[in-house]
Amino acid sequence: MELRHLEYFLMVSEELHFTKAAEKLGISQPTLSHQIKMLEKEIGYSLFNRVGKKIELTKVGEIVQQEALNIQNSIQNISSQIAAFSKGEIGELKIAVLPGEITDLVTTLCIPFNQLYPNIRVFVESTDQVEKVVIENQADFGISFQFNQEDLLHGTKLYDEEFYLISNQKSEEQKVQFTSVLDGPLILFPSMHQCRKMLNKASSEIDKTLEPIVETSSIKSILNLVRSGVGRSIVSRTLFEFYDTNDLFFQQIEKPTLTREVFLVMKKNCYMHYASREFIKLLVREIEKLHFNTEKEAMHSLHSFVL
Repeated sequence: MELRHLEYFLMVSEELHFTKAAEKLGISQPTLSHQIKMLEKEIGYSLFNRVGKKIELTKVGEIVQQEALNIQNSIQNISSQIAAFSKGEIGELKIAVLPGEITDLVTTLCIPFNQLYPNIRVFVESTDQVEKVVIENQADFGISFQFNQEDLLHGTKLYDEEFYLISNQKSEEQKVQFTSVLDGPLILFPSMHQCRKMLNKASSEIDKTLEPIVETSSIKSILNLVRSGVGRSIVSRTLFEFYDTNDLFFQQIEKPTLTREVFLVMKKNCYMHYASREFIKLLVREIEKLHFNTEKEAMHSLHSFVL
């Protein structure tokens, strides 16, 4: 059964006149009559009683009319919902991010995104398996510090994340060696945190062991402890920029320089819907506004691929 046949049938059932219905449909009356006969043959019953020049619906015709109207309404509803979805008026957005500062970055961007698209529900999943979640379609895209599944995923480097030593005391030196950082009391994230994993690796490479005086997963607590003079801390530039740190001071770390790559991860050959594109636009604007260390070629690729 073709939708075209139901459209023709509904027009005839409305007009109860083949010639008038054919005129409104923009086809010839013989063509319309032939199409209705084909529909009747497929259903196995007559849909119209033909009494002289007049026609009327049969009982079966009344059943078909009601169901055809339901189908027509469903199709119209599908079209309107697709139109609303494509404009960001409805829908949902799922983002997978590694636990830590990137989660803070993404959740902060949910505020302007919600102001623009209040009817789109946003789900931010903090997970150590960003690539797996994206591959299994549990997230529309992910943000990660690594990118391995090149056969299934498309990854674009957003920026290089730099790490700072922060303190409540201003130093004359803009940079500090990593070995010197380890000499004083430190307030750090727990070992399960992505930032801490990187610090543990860097310290083990120089045969040092990190022994922080305080461990906490709360960035606000870390900042307050640093303000109070309990110790210094090592945080990403993302966190330093996103929180009220005007009363704190930072130094860049060298030998080794502590940086990591931040990737936008998407599934290959997968349609990027409107909500994803709009959120990524906000993300890119924020990165550019903060003057993070980005690669022009990578950002150009992202603009052409997604934006």
